[in-house]
Amino acid sequence: FMNDGAEIAPLPGAEAEVKAIYNLFATQNVFAKYYLHSEANEAAVRDLRGYKYVHFATHGLTDEDHPDRSCLILAQTPDSTHDNLLTGSEMYGLRLDADLVVLSACQTGKGQLRQGEGVIGLTRGLLYAGARNLIVSQWNVNDASTADLMTRFYGKLLAGQSNREALRAAKLELLSGKYACPHYWAPFVLVGR
Repeated sequence: FMNDGAEIAPLPGAEAEVKAIYNLFATQNVFAKYYLHSEANEAAVRDLRGYKYVHFATHGLTDEDHPDRSCLILAQTPDSTHDNLLTGSEMYGLRLDADLVVLSACQTGKGQLRQGEGVIGLTRGLLYAGARNLIVSQWNVNDASTADLMTRFYGKLLAGQSNREALRAAKLELLSGKYACPHYWAPFVLVGR
């Protein structure tokens, strides 16, 4: 539940996505760590320095009129001292040194276009915090197809493909299956190299 009492729909595909990605890293003997449920809270993401890849699989909320209020929804626990809404303005204060941050959530690439500034939103906050590349979504995404896409993407990334090549190859693979419709794979874009 959100602080205002609104219920947040569960994302079973997000949990499967995180575990599948973790297993890909483990089979390559690459250190990885994940947080699920109550562990996936705001305190856990305050300092993510030292991680080459940071992956968020959660709900995203976009406020195009007030992009600093756009956020990722983290674990909503009643005993938390944080609101567990990681907003665009809070992202500026994160300490990252990540080659890639993936926002596997709805509308994470949207924001407000300001003349001379570009798009203000989650993307800008994470780049400012130290992310060199981002994968974000341009519209609402499907939980199951996103899990499939992201698992394929990381498999290709760990096999040596670049961010761009891995994302493209993962999308092309979805074209030959039940997620062939662009609605399922097209919202995700790479910001960076």
